[in-house]
Amino acid sequence: MTTTWDAESVLAASNVWAWVPEGAPHVQNDEYLVVAFPDYFITPTSARVFGSERAPDELVDEITTVARGWGRDRIWWRLSEFTRPRGLEPELLRRGAQVVDRMDVLALPLDGDLPDLAVPDDVEVRPVTDEATTRDAIVVGNDAFGGGEPADEQVATALAEVRRGLTDGSVGRWVAYVDGRAASTGGYGLVDGVCRLWGGGTRSTLRGRGAYRAVLRARLAHARAAGATLALTHGVVETSSPILRRAGFTRYGEERTLVQVLE
Repeated sequence: MTTTWDAESVLAASNVWAWVPEGAPHVQNDEYLVVAFPDYFITPTSARVFGSERAPDELVDEITTVARGWGRDRIWWRLSEFTRPRGLEPELLRRGAQVVDRMDVLALPLDGDLPDLAVPDDVEVRPVTDEATTRDAIVVGNDAFGGGEPADEQVATALAEVRRGLTDGSVGRWVAYVDGRAASTGGYGLVDGVCRLWGGGTRSTLRGRGAYRAVLRARLAHARAAGATLALTHGVVETSSPILRRAGFTRYGEERTLVQVLE
């Protein structure tokens, strides 16, 4: 397990970050992962290329064929400067894909003291362990990133994943409350010593109250206790990235999301 994290190893850990919900149709091989998420996801068809020596047009043709086979009409591609082949992004842009999101690749070694995040005393943080806290987490996430009321299927799937993590510490999720209202949420997954921080967001009407920092502190503390040596995340350039960089995270690169409409 890597314990000394340089720029190359951080970017490599970022590039292999992928997740498949239980039961979701997907195709995964040494070159790429394509996932058909449930319809309630904001990005229901995702593609990540781990690395390939093939021509970009051949690779795009193959992945779009997979997505069409599921009846999907668009793909959300996750790319970075680490993505190979290098011509993949220009090929997608040539086909009309558009960049819809830019995220900083951010990391923080966990071998020293955790940063002082100055969390206000009036913020309460609870781990997600039951249906109520799961629903609160999804409602906050949908407010932050877009989406409506959570479907029962979404709540059940998220709760099942969290409960599996409660037994081995591999997955965790938290909700911060301000004035008794669910204000912020965020989760993590532990893979090969890396704490992958995901889903960090705050309800729009309760921003600036320290809830995001409270959830971040809880995740970092639990991840380090579970043996993680690095915290890794993708921070939205305009919102969470500045908070994370002030907290001590270092920027190593950029990850972009491109949406390709299938003709």
